[in-house]
This record gives sequence, structure tokens and C-alpha cells, in this order.
Amino acid sequence: MNQSKTTDIIVSLAKEYNNKSFIAKDPISFPHRFTDKKDIEISALLSSWIAYGNRKAILQTLNTLHQDFEKVSNSPFSFIKNRGFAKYKDNDTCLYRFYKWNDYYNLCQRLYDIYIEQGFASLEDKLDCMIAKPKNAATFSDVLLALINVFSGITGIPKDDSSACKRLCMLLRWLVRDDNIVDFGLWHIISPKDLVIPLDTHVFQMSKTLGLTQRNTASMETAMEITQSLKAIFPQDATKADFALFGYGVANDNKI
Repeated sequence: MNQSKTTDIIVSLAKEYNNKSFIAKDPISFPHRFTDKKDIEISALLSSWIAYGNRKAILQTLNTLHQDFEKVSNSPFSFIKNRGFAKYKDNDTCLYRFYKWNDYYNLCQRLYDIYIEQGFASLEDKLDCMIAKPKNAATFSDVLLALINVFSGITGIPKDDSSACKRLCMLLRWLVRDDNIVDFGLWHIISPKDLVIPLDTHVFQMSKTLGLTQRNTASMETAMEITQSLKAIFPQDATKADFALFGYGVANDNKI
């Protein structure tokens, strides 16, 4: 497929899917329930952590978790601060797919350590503290590795950045990218132009179909190659194409 046709397809699809109607059917709908930075961060982290597999099952699981927050001032931060998650310690029954409830406990306990024990005003501040670079000098890889290190040992968190790290890339898209439509633009630790595409099966297959990558594995190298290709279309906002590639891939069985 020639570059001109690929560009036309992606621009058209991005316009179609990057709109508020996308929110209701996506895990990002859960952090959109809140306005406080800490509440959004916590909800976004938990929502991205769960976001793999069947979309309906993902949303059902996230709804169950967020019902717990409603019991504590409808605030994820209050839930963490008041240790509403303590009841899940040592609970090895299934939460979602290979996650157990005590995995969720461990993730919440790590958040408690960050916000309460260490006293950080935000998760962004914690990451910024870990990156030994001047303000505004951090790279995407710096922030991704900081996230991996902060949540090291938690089930579902990558051990390094060799895999596509899809869910962490998605979390960063949600919190860094500022479109005043779907994503929050809440974090300023890096610029939206530095983001890397969240690479799941749909995005990977669509990217191969459109000639955005020639690679055969969904690795971080592949995600970066696709992102670089997309910068020819959206130079300052390559991950805007995430909506086009994912949405069209789902709707059309990864075919054009």
C-alpha cells in the first residue's frame, strides 16, 4: 500500500475513533469518573493493569473494583489511604484471568507505600524523583523503566522494557497525551510527542497490513518502529493513531 493511501486511511480513522463516544466502551472510562489527580492516577493504573483479553470481561472486572471505591467517598485515593484493599491480603482466588485478589492487594499496597508511607503528592512525582535527569529532560524509556522499577515484583508488570509493555504504554498515553477529548494530559514528565504506541494484537496486525512495520514480533523495537512511521502522519502526536489502528482492527477483523 502506498504512503499516500496509508496516510489517508489513518487520518480518517483517527478522526472517526478519537472522540468522546470511544470513552464509554473503553477502560479509560473508569478514570474519567474522577477529577482529582491522585484518583485519576490510581484508577488509570488499575484499569490499564487489567486491560488485556476480552473487552467485556475487562469492563466487568473494572466495574467490580470501582464499586469498592464507591464505599470510600467514591475516591480511589481514599480507598488506598484507608487500606480498603487490606481484606484481599492472602486471598489467592481468581480476580481476573491469571490475576488473583492478592495480586491486586500487592499493587494497592505499593500505591499505599508511594502516597502514604513515602508521602508523594502524585505517582508522577514519584517517577520524577527516580529519574536522575534535569526537569523536562526525561525520555520515554526513562519514564517506562521508572514505572517498571516502581512496581517491580507485581504480577502483570513487565520485568524490563524488551516486550511491547502495551499496558504501561497505554497508561502513559492516557496520562500524558492531551487531546481534550479522550486522554487526560495530566502528566508533564514527558511530552506527548515522545510517547510510544501501545502495541496489542489488533494494532500490530493493522500496522503490518498498512506497512508501518516489517517485523514479525510484538516487541518494544516493533512498537518504536511503528511509532516512528506514524510520526510521518502525526509528527507531534503519533499515538493519536492508536484509536485508528485499534478501533478499525477490532471492527474489521484486522482487514482493509
